[in-house]
Amino acid sequence: GYKTNLYTLFSEAKKRGESVKGSEKGVPFIWYSWNEYVNKENPEDKISRTDYLKLTAEQQEQYKGVRSREMRILFNIDQTTLPFVAKEAYASVVSEHGSAEDRGVANSNLAAITVNDMLLKARENMVDVRMSDNGIAFYHKREDYVSIPSEENYDSPDDRARDVVAQLISATGHPQRLNREGIMAQGGKMTTDDATRQNALVNELATGVRLLSMGIQAKLSPESMKMVDYWERELKENPCLIDSIETDVNQAVDMLERMEKGEKIEKKPSLTDQRIDALHESVNKHYYIADEIRNIPNRDTKEMVIVRDKAGKTADVILPAGASLTVDNEVPGMNKTRIESALKKEGFDTVKFFNPDGIHGYHPDDSRFEDKEVCVSRLINWNLKELAQIDVSEAIKRSGSIDFEKILMLKDDAGKWVMYMKPQNETSIAIYPDKNDVSLFFNTIREGNDEKSEQVRFDMAQKYYNQFKDNSALKVELFKSDATAEELSRIERVNIFKTKEQENKPSRLLCIAKIAGMEKIPPREVSQEQWQRLWLADDMRDFKTHLAATLFADVLRQGKTESVGLGTDKNEQEAQTESREQTQQAAFQEDNDRQEAEQKESAEEKEKQQKKADKEASEEEAKTATLSPMLRQFLDLKKKHPDALLLFRCGDCYETYKEDAEKSSKILGITLTKSTKNMDDKGKPLAMAGFPYHALDIYLPKLIRAGERVAICDQLEAPRQTTRRSISELVSPGIASQQEQTDQKQGVRHEESQGFHR
Repeated sequence: GYKTNLYTLFSEAKKRGESVKGSEKGVPFIWYSWNEYVNKENPEDKISRTDYLKLTAEQQEQYKGVRSREMRILFNIDQTTLPFVAKEAYASVVSEHGSAEDRGVANSNLAAITVNDMLLKARENMVDVRMSDNGIAFYHKREDYVSIPSEENYDSPDDRARDVVAQLISATGHPQRLNREGIMAQGGKMTTDDATRQNALVNELATGVRLLSMGIQAKLSPESMKMVDYWERELKENPCLIDSIETDVNQAVDMLERMEKGEKIEKKPSLTDQRIDALHESVNKHYYIADEIRNIPNRDTKEMVIVRDKAGKTADVILPAGASLTVDNEVPGMNKTRIESALKKEGFDTVKFFNPDGIHGYHPDDSRFEDKEVCVSRLINWNLKELAQIDVSEAIKRSGSIDFEKILMLKDDAGKWVMYMKPQNETSIAIYPDKNDVSLFFNTIREGNDEKSEQVRFDMAQKYYNQFKDNSALKVELFKSDATAEELSRIERVNIFKTKEQENKPSRLLCIAKIAGMEKIPPREVSQEQWQRLWLADDMRDFKTHLAATLFADVLRQGKTESVGLGTDKNEQEAQTESREQTQQAAFQEDNDRQEAEQKESAEEKEKQQKKADKEASEEEAKTATLSPMLRQFLDLKKKHPDALLLFRCGDCYETYKEDAEKSSKILGITLTKSTKNMDDKGKPLAMAGFPYHALDIYLPKLIRAGERVAICDQLEAPRQTTRRSISELVSPGIASQQEQTDQKQGVRHEESQGFHR
């Protein structure tokens, strides 16, 4: 092994007059560069880090950092020529950062001093530390204290150091510190066991990082050894999990280091948590059926659970493992192709596969089992043998909640917050929420805890949905105007468009309307809130008419052709010039619309194109016969929306493929991977990139600001489904996500050192 855990870049070694030895292999290292900062109010205003550091503290608050993820290769200093070209410097580094023997200090003295100092700093700055009476080290989650045995209870000081670091890392995840899932029951969507095992992985990795910096070898605990197979499966089948783990580990290690440096780690106020718990308890879902089902699938007996929905012609299959359609993790004797074939013979059009838990876990609430059959089965050759029926009727009676496709907090034309909800298979609903709920909604977003924020959004939507069911008069007509039927009938055509950005003139959202009995009317400006509502409306055409009635209310009601100028701070000549330009743009837009209408294809041309399309489709079908079902769906949707970047829902992640993945990776700074098992339609390794579904409101505005037209492809049935998807939303540049209005914390340490990296 190496004498130290100090690593350096090839370029840094070269600057110091060293070089890397021949045939030495480096270690890949993910590096985040923060070299660019963007104005929070004006995304076009970008400055370098050098310029950012020259600003005052008040000016720096107006900017947010943009990180760029890079893969760098590090080499241990023992892999370089440092020991030969600078012997004294190398000896000094080893004596300072090497093992206990190299540092010339007895192991017992060094470990004892370091650990005792760490416990003292922890008691002063982060968490209460107590002496253990039973000789066992543990962290009490509810009472928030660490219990550590005395030195006499350990065979070596290193063993005590492992326990101390592990328990302090656990304490960093408390709900009022980093609030990691799995520390305490939070009521989120992830099951308790999944969250606990994911948190255990974070604890082990963070503990190992800190121990290595102390020169102590890290070891997995006996409890963690039992979870290795689970971790391995989830990391294989969930490509987005590593990003979440990386973030949690970095945050835990950073908090521990800040605590050791003397920084006071203040606990967050618990009032928000109390309000969240109270809200969740009032609308809590039940998962009795899913919790029972998860214990049945068995790898040894080849037993699986099948949930049949005869009315919808769908079937959910819960396997012990191997649910992913993109990763080859098949369980012997439980071939998904044969299972799907057997169910399709029974008349089921859609078959979905799940694991008992994890990223592809099956965890619907009890209300989702209504009118469905649940049974235990086994695959025998190409047929399914039913072993037992599961009665779920009692559990269904105790349920009553629904799922939502969208939950947003919007502003109406008066600037008042409105809770917008789109229940699954129902029309959208909008209700004015309580002031305290608005505060809670945005407070959880500002805290940066995505799981907690998602829970609050869902619980709040459930609360106001129930209120609407009890009193439909609470509904707010967010997509209507107060115009009369006669006024609406006078609006013959409405067009809403975005102008081109010109020098010293930003692009604008404008609305032009053709009103019966009126000559051409200069366009009116559309606000970002109105533009966002346009894409959320159940009936977009109807909303455009009502929006025009609102914008041109003075023209409709007073019969005047003059309109209110878009700006109040311009002189008369400027206003007239702008009015002429907008009128020209409107006329140009109308000419385009008229030309498109006149250029409709004849029946013969359509027939000719149809034959050509059929031929191309036949060739494409033969070409893609070996592609996975999910990739075929992607290619089909891409044909329909070639100019859009597709965000493809896959379990708890949004993924992109091929050119879209490369584009998303550059814009968002997310990892671009190439599958070794899945090929694209050109026979090349499939390029993939993705991010967690709950981060959509963070990444979507970035894509829009980059000028991309985004198509969001959601599952048509239950979550975590990869079998059948459709475009649920098309977002063009100009849409502002409500989440974008919240401040993003910078809170990431930037390393500028030209020396060694630990």
